[in-house]
Amino acid sequence: MKSILHKRLIPLILLIFFLFTFNFSAYAQEDGSNIPPEIEFLKQLTDFIENSYPYDVNRLDIIKGAIKGMVESLNDPYSEYFTPKDLKDFEDTTTGVFGGIGVVITSKDNIITVVTVLDNSPAMKAGLKPNDKIVEIDGKDVRGLSSSEASKMIRGKEGTTVRLGIMREGQKDIIRVNITREIIKVNPIEYKILEEGIGYIKISEFNENTSENIAKAIEYFKKSNVKGIVLDLRNNPGGLLDEAVEVAKFFVPKGPIVKVIYKNDTEEVYESDREPENFDLAVLVNGGSASASEILAGAIKDTGAGLIIGEKTFGKATVQRVIDLGELGGIKLTVARYVTPNGTDINKLGIKPDIEVKPEEGKKVDFTPIKGDKVLKKGSIGLDVLGLQERLAFLNLLPTKADGIFGPKTKKAVEAFQKMKGLKVTGIVDSNFLKQLQAAVEEKISKKEDAQLKRALEIIRAKIKMKKAA
Repeated sequence: MKSILHKRLIPLILLIFFLFTFNFSAYAQEDGSNIPPEIEFLKQLTDFIENSYPYDVNRLDIIKGAIKGMVESLNDPYSEYFTPKDLKDFEDTTTGVFGGIGVVITSKDNIITVVTVLDNSPAMKAGLKPNDKIVEIDGKDVRGLSSSEASKMIRGKEGTTVRLGIMREGQKDIIRVNITREIIKVNPIEYKILEEGIGYIKISEFNENTSENIAKAIEYFKKSNVKGIVLDLRNNPGGLLDEAVEVAKFFVPKGPIVKVIYKNDTEEVYESDREPENFDLAVLVNGGSASASEILAGAIKDTGAGLIIGEKTFGKATVQRVIDLGELGGIKLTVARYVTPNGTDINKLGIKPDIEVKPEEGKKVDFTPIKGDKVLKKGSIGLDVLGLQERLAFLNLLPTKADGIFGPKTKKAVEAFQKMKGLKVTGIVDSNFLKQLQAAVEEKISKKEDAQLKRALEIIRAKIKMKKAA
């Protein structure tokens, strides 16, 4: 049985099992006194529906519906019923292990686009590249599908084959490749050295591979003489409690990390059993930091192991357990709540950062529209040229004021952009050029200064400088 945050037996599974699979009459006394009346009633109701409904009845579906109703009656947003397929998909996300080809995809302009190809993955071996557009999966046109729908089609049992149709920039025809699925382990850790003495770790979720990869990052930083770390938990929805605890042990001193409280106030305390690594630490959080990421942030804040920077966290301080019911599917049930080492209940409240920093908004820029219905070249004039010049100036390629006249300076700026993007250098603007130009403009607009990261770096630099001075 898999757990999201904790593994602990509870009697509910036994009740469901006995309710729907055993013949109670074989175990009952003559007066039936050892069968709770509620259970006897539910059994009789199931029999009544099966025997009275005038159409075909699937007893298994009735049982699934009863389980689903039990869970939904709790009105708990974190407790839910899973069909067998939904349970498998959910477990794949929490374990970080599944059968697939090793690509990260997104939907861009209603086309499934490859964002990242994992190292040594089947996709890399087959020659897939970032920005490849997946237009076919096993012969089916998937343009217009969501990334989650496409992921379900691409994933599958280890050793099976998926056939992809790829559109790649610079090639007219669809490239079709057969890729054999392998077991893929999702690494939720990104780490790098931002500048001398300062490392950066981004944790996207707490799956079964998190603490293992954190250990690799820490070891790399130690060998690289890193003195301070920025730990980025922004938009981390949580995951496994055990993994959050193991990660916390790298940063939190000996003592409590989190206190989990069950029904009747039974308490279980998770503790760090070792001294933390000697890094100056800044932790980035926002409203998307929830659950297990709040456990880690709360432990760091309460123990003074680092500074919490950013925005107030989500505020989910409950513990769920996943129960596998076999062919009946499964349930995710809230079984406990937790508090931080100081006893603070952050549920629905979140963790307030030590230093609040709001993200900066992206720039809003208005350009003259470009119809794009004709080729632009030296000697062209009009609003399309004006819009072209405005965009080139925004990209710092045109040093002169936009005037709507395609002269030598505009031609030189066009050629500079073509060279920058690996296009044929002609000085002529066609539809493909305009598409590339607009994408470059949108990318620049969307890029905003990360004010939260900037503040974290300032703090880490100051601490390192202070230690050197001492």
